[in-house]
Amino acid sequence: MIHRVLGSVAAFTMVATLAAGPLAGCGQPGHAGCPDRDEQRVKVLAQLPILRARPSSTEAAGTYSGCGQDDSGDPIAPYAGQRYRSTSAEPTIRAFYWGELMKDGWRNASPAIPPEVAPSLAFQRGVSCLVKDVAGTTVVFTISFDPAPSASSSPAEPMTYTVEASDGKPLVSAC
Repeated sequence: MIHRVLGSVAAFTMVATLAAGPLAGCGQPGHAGCPDRDEQRVKVLAQLPILRARPSSTEAAGTYSGCGQDDSGDPIAPYAGQRYRSTSAEPTIRAFYWGELMKDGWRNASPAIPPEVAPSLAFQRGVSCLVKDVAGTTVVFTISFDPAPSASSSPAEPMTYTVEASDGKPLVSAC
């Protein structure tokens, strides 16, 4: 009986070790298989001023970042973001970020915005195709609201939104 228990403990220890092995060196969640150069890129993105900018009546609610590979093995471009909670309305938040983005040198990259529509108007309507070159790599800015804001001018309760910077090209679906 003792051999069977010891054998079970040894088997459990071996399974636990094998299961934890791939997690070793991953750093934090979202960084599975992230090479050192991408980890360095995440650090650069996390320091972008636009991620720390926030309108009044807004509080930081946490940061996140990632790179590496998803569960299927597909690469994940380096990204960093900040979550916020705000009592401001979505148009007020978007107007704030539009001003900050323009001051910081971000530019419109949407091929879908017709010349007669100003990029700022498209941004106000939820089209977020803004890019900036950072250390020789194109970085994409996105903003998303959770849950999606209602049509009311001011939320009854604070809403949560995220701002994110990621390496790569804007998704055509967002442009």
